[in-house]
Amino acid sequence: MRRLTLLVGCLLVVAAVPGAVVGQERVTGSPDISVHPVDDELSVGESTVELQVVNRGGLQAGSGTTRPTVATGVTVTASGSGPVTVETDTAAVGAVTTDAPATAPIRVTVPRDAAPGTYSLDVEVDYVYSGTVFQPTGGTVEQSATERFDVGVRVPDAPRFAVTDVETDAQVGGDGSLFVTVRNEGTAPATDARVAVSSTSGGATVGGESDGEPTRAFAGTLAPGETTTLEYDASVSAPERFGAEATVTYEDADGLTRRSEPVAFGVAPPSEQSFAVDGVETTLSVGDRGRLTGTVTNDGPEPVDDAVLVATTGSDRIDLGEGQYALPDLGPGESAEFAYDAEVSGQADPGPRQFGFVVEYTSGGTEVTSDRETARVDVAPRRPDFGVDVAETVEAGGSTTLTVEVTNNRAEPVTDVTANLFADSPLSTGTDESFVDELAPGESTTVRFELSVAGSATPNTYPVELDFQYTDARGDEQISDVYQEPIEVTAASSDGDGSLSPLLVVVAVGLLVASRRRR
Repeated sequence: MRRLTLLVGCLLVVAAVPGAVVGQERVTGSPDISVHPVDDELSVGESTVELQVVNRGGLQAGSGTTRPTVATGVTVTASGSGPVTVETDTAAVGAVTTDAPATAPIRVTVPRDAAPGTYSLDVEVDYVYSGTVFQPTGGTVEQSATERFDVGVRVPDAPRFAVTDVETDAQVGGDGSLFVTVRNEGTAPATDARVAVSSTSGGATVGGESDGEPTRAFAGTLAPGETTTLEYDASVSAPERFGAEATVTYEDADGLTRRSEPVAFGVAPPSEQSFAVDGVETTLSVGDRGRLTGTVTNDGPEPVDDAVLVATTGSDRIDLGEGQYALPDLGPGESAEFAYDAEVSGQADPGPRQFGFVVEYTSGGTEVTSDRETARVDVAPRRPDFGVDVAETVEAGGSTTLTVEVTNNRAEPVTDVTANLFADSPLSTGTDESFVDELAPGESTTVRFELSVAGSATPNTYPVELDFQYTDARGDEQISDVYQEPIEVTAASSDGDGSLSPLLVVVAVGLLVASRRRR
């Protein structure tokens, strides 16, 4: 039914013009509106129904203008029935002429459990038109109209797809596999189905979608109620849940290629692997080799194997060699001790140094580097290569076996150690070299030398000097600094009772015998 309303205001305008009708041609007509869906097939989920508004209006009297047939200010309002719910119920389409139809987009939702069949949309079209036009003055009589239509739409007997399960072993910051389970929840089979999956969030990619095309996996034929699980490569960099969607391309029962609406789903990747480095200590000192030790813990969430702990330092005067330590397999919460051999340049300054540690491991077949952990340790001042302890007292004119305790202060074993003794008058050496096969770090041994003091020596403390030639742990020959040690010289001792010493007695007897022989 069409309801026409005469606009009183417009008639007053006409009546106010004397002779407006006299001598003028009166042209009358009206629009003839109909509504049709561009595609009457609805997709499960939310979709848009394009309603085409067609005007087949005509003139009833007069000629020279088509204005009475034009519908202006056209609005289309729809409501659903059955399982079809209208989300956007009103659309403005402007003017609709007999030459140019207009399209009104209406958003609707169809639930997944909607039974296949035909359903109606109640559509109301409101518009205004110039029902009467006076020629040649152009005066008009404006009218409004409201028309209602039943528009049929179909929920087809077709496959419908849902993502029922999603799993991934791609940790944040790494690569892995994404497993997507798809079910045909429709009433018809899908043949030669191919499922394309792509990420809809930043910080995650699925398969080759970075090349502009989503990755497709072949699912074959999916009967109603049948499921399949498909595998895709995935890479995750953002530490959060990310969105994705699956689109199924398939052949229907008529052999026509169809594409489903995208099915959105979320993916919760495992948290980024983390490690803790604790208890870092060092025996490093300026000009010496030492060790950097500590403990690394796998804080999870996944076990790691074939992992390597890489240590670095910002100082170019500390040499860590390759700086890599191979770790054993570590489950979540498990720890392992590590140790690096390092060497500090003799030009380095003692004091605190910062070391950085990262764990390189494999995730989903891809090499991944963990976040950097740091630790501060102290580099000790230069230590003598050897500790030397000499405590000796010698009488003037006497000699002794000088005993020297030698300790290896280095953090590595030394071999082929030759100790050399040097003395100046009034001291002199007999045996001035002593040899030691090997000294472990911190190990001590005793070396001996023959030392004499001139009889004319004044009681005092005199120095002797020692140095050491040795081979370090790398096979390089080294020579130590010179060590200066004190020797205390005391006055020659006597019997203390005024009698001659036995030596003087022997000498005197000898002189007496010789004198008698001469006589």
